[in-house]
Amino acid sequence: MTLAGRTAAWWARLRSPRLPATPLCLPPWLPTGPAACERPYSSHGKEKLDMSTYPVESIRNFSIIAHVDHGKSTLADRLLEITGTIAKTDHNKQVLDKLQVERERGITVKAQSASLFYNYEGVNYLLNLIDTPGHVDFSYEVSRSLSACQGVILVVDANEIDLKNADPERVEKQIEKLFDIPVDECVRISAKKGTNVETVLQKVIEKIPPPQCNTADPLKALVFDSTFDHYRGVVANIALFGGEIQKGHKIVSAHTKKRYEVNEVGILTPNEQPTHKL
Repeated sequence: MTLAGRTAAWWARLRSPRLPATPLCLPPWLPTGPAACERPYSSHGKEKLDMSTYPVESIRNFSIIAHVDHGKSTLADRLLEITGTIAKTDHNKQVLDKLQVERERGITVKAQSASLFYNYEGVNYLLNLIDTPGHVDFSYEVSRSLSACQGVILVVDANEIDLKNADPERVEKQIEKLFDIPVDECVRISAKKGTNVETVLQKVIEKIPPPQCNTADPLKALVFDSTFDHYRGVVANIALFGGEIQKGHKIVSAHTKKRYEVNEVGILTPNEQPTHKL
């Protein structure tokens, strides 16, 4: 989530100059014609964020991993609420799970990312979160997410900590034995009720190192996820390892050698929020 990247939640909208320009919304690449074609999904008109106010030292890229149905998405909901990313309501359930099957089954099948802003001891931090699937069949999704992070939150279900049948002491000893994680570094929380969840944010800042990169270096980025939009083309989630990127830049894929034009950049909060540059 050796791992280094400027942020795991950035996204960049790309288009290929090899395809002919067209004023229509089809074929499914970002059109160069009427702006009306962009309206269904465009972030046009939103105030752009100035990412230069968050130096590398104030950035944390992390992921949440756990077995299926252990509460990853519920913890993500609470983290989004605590940081003010979403309003606190009783309807916040699996906010980052956007697929219909995820909402119906209550499981995450596709990694989702979001950028959180959090002030800790007078310093503003940018916390880039990736909520990963828990089922073993989606291990590739998890491995790609970890490549863009410097640390993870391991969620282990010890039942509700305030229930009589909960046994957090036994589970903590098992964690120490299996993963060599000291008992005193385990944080007992109830993601459902929000108990002690803010401590998790503080531990992320204290325990997870910032990414190692330099904006003066040549551009180098990792595409850890992407989607295809029938109106706009490819929307890529990238972790920036060096340099900077902004609208109008020409970039090349190190694997395919294909060239693309960057048409828009921004972060996910969890909705798309444009920025001047990354």
